[in-house]
Amino acid sequence: MTLLAVRTKAVDLSGRYDLVVNTTSYVDAGMNFFITAGQKYLDKLAQVPENTAQVFEALASGEYSVTFQNSCRSIDRVFVNSSSERYELEKVNLSDLKNAYTELASATTTDAPAFYAIANLRALETTAKTSLVTFINLTWTETDEKYDYRGIIIVPPADEDYVVEISGKFRQNDLSSDTDENYWTTEYPHLLVMATLRAIEVFNRNTEGIKDWTAAIAMETSQLDLDAAEEESNGVTQMVG
Repeated sequence: MTLLAVRTKAVDLSGRYDLVVNTTSYVDAGMNFFITAGQKYLDKLAQVPENTAQVFEALASGEYSVTFQNSCRSIDRVFVNSSSERYELEKVNLSDLKNAYTELASATTTDAPAFYAIANLRALETTAKTSLVTFINLTWTETDEKYDYRGIIIVPPADEDYVVEISGKFRQNDLSSDTDENYWTTEYPHLLVMATLRAIEVFNRNTEGIKDWTAAIAMETSQLDLDAAEEESNGVTQMVG
C-alpha cells in the first residue's frame, strides 16, 4: 500500500472525513499526522529485521567526529574501514573521553581510531572549533540546530582517510508523498492503519479506545517479535577466530 491507500483506509474506518479534503482524492487535511504517530509507535513497539541498519560516513585524515541523520533511534556498534582493514571501536563515556583529550585539536597526535563516544550535539558551540573539549568538527551553527541529527566522537583523530560504519536501530522512512511506501505499508499495512486509529484515540483522550487498540496491536506484533528472535538464534554456531 502507498501512503494514499493507508490514509484512505484509515479515514474510512475511523469516519474522520474531516482529516481529508474530500472523499474523491483523499488529499490530506490532517490524517498524515496520525499516520506518522502510528508509525513511530510501531517502530518502538515491534522488533523486526528492518529496524536494524548501517550508516556509512567518511572520516577524513585529521578529523574526529561524524554526524548523520537517517532517523537513528540508537547507536549500537561502530566500525572503521581503512584501506587495509576493518575493525570495531570501543565505546567510552563522553565525559571520560573529554577528560582524556583536553588539548587543542591541532596539538593532538593523529593515530588509528580506537574509541568512540556518542556526542551531545546541542552542547556544540561554533566559538570553540579548535578545542577537543567541545568537539566541534562539521558545519554546525548555533542558529541551525537540527534535532534529527546524531553524532559520534572518534579518537584519536584519524591518521588517514577512513569509512565509519555505524550500526544501530533506525525508524522506518517517513511517509510524505502519496506514493511513498516503507516497511509497514508494504509488509503490514493493516498494522499501520491500526496504529493510526490508536493515535487518533490518544488525541481524543478516549481511554477505552486506546486500551482496545493497544491490546489488538500487541496481539498482532507479538508474533513479529517471536519471528525476529527465532531468526536471530536459529542455526547460530560459535565462530572460531
